[in-house]
Amino acid sequence: MKALVLAGGQGSRLRPLTPTLPKPLAPVANRPVLSWVLDHLDRAGVEEIGVIVPVADMTLFRRIIGSSTPVGTPVRWLPEAAAAGTGGCLRQQAAFFGGGPVLVVPADIVSSVDLARLVGHHHAVGAAVTVAVVARDGAQWSGDVLVPDPARPGTAAAAYRFKPGGTGRLRGSTGAWIVEPDVLDWIPAHGFTDFSSQTLPALPMPGLALGLFDAGEIYLRDIGTPAKLLTGNQEAAARLSPLEVASTLGTGARIDPSAHVGEQVLIGEGAQIAADVRLTGPAVIGPHARIGAGVHLNGALVLPGAQVDAGTRVTEEIVGDPAGARDVLLRLAAGR
Repeated sequence: MKALVLAGGQGSRLRPLTPTLPKPLAPVANRPVLSWVLDHLDRAGVEEIGVIVPVADMTLFRRIIGSSTPVGTPVRWLPEAAAAGTGGCLRQQAAFFGGGPVLVVPADIVSSVDLARLVGHHHAVGAAVTVAVVARDGAQWSGDVLVPDPARPGTAAAAYRFKPGGTGRLRGSTGAWIVEPDVLDWIPAHGFTDFSSQTLPALPMPGLALGLFDAGEIYLRDIGTPAKLLTGNQEAAARLSPLEVASTLGTGARIDPSAHVGEQVLIGEGAQIAADVRLTGPAVIGPHARIGAGVHLNGALVLPGAQVDAGTRVTEEIVGDPAGARDVLLRLAAGR
């Protein structure tokens, strides 16, 4: 099966990091979040990955991510000339579907949904769209909800509701879908269409069943705001997320002997930690960041290439310049 990653949009919720640093390139555990999403798709065994990106950013994405995943799965960059919404951009990729279903995931969510099981479930159920869901407390869930079909509560949905709110135990959408090409015919050929608020609520309809896949107890983290990006990095440093961080200390990082580095601190390659620095986790120090003498950082995210001046005290904040972070990502990609 092929996969599509939705990486368009302006990332307005993540300002001031965006648009200088597009949201899918925002760092989580010292890699662009999109890189972790591609790893997740590799584990599902997809044969090709298409990534839908704004046309103005396509060169940047290609330079940083490349034309294949680390294990060799081809990555095709699919430009979106104008904002068309998640439904509109899917309709534009009918040729990519090639007559078969496609696994669709967002570029800004880290999750542990078993995508291989989702694919198998979709084939067994025969729905037009299958949505992976997770049980959530309605009082705390602000996302989309599926209403199970009473006749087939584990496999089919009677309705899809866009951010309805509510109470009790809900089936919240994880943002992972499998979409059959027949659904594309119901999306307007032109203009802006949102798949979640316009297309999915119209299902089920004759000939187009809405499937439901219970993902079970999973990790799910949207990094779409600065606060959520910080939390996603803290969870990765604390090993509370599914991300397989290879090392806590990157190649070429230098730490002064007088510095104190606590547990649950990830330090990127080439970072420099000066004398009498105190780093308290969970925290992430980006590649080629420079931490000045006497700095105290607690629970922080330091962007790639950031300079933290001597004597600074930082608690639970994101530090750094998005343009500098983008340039470091480009430099790292060019060296590999």
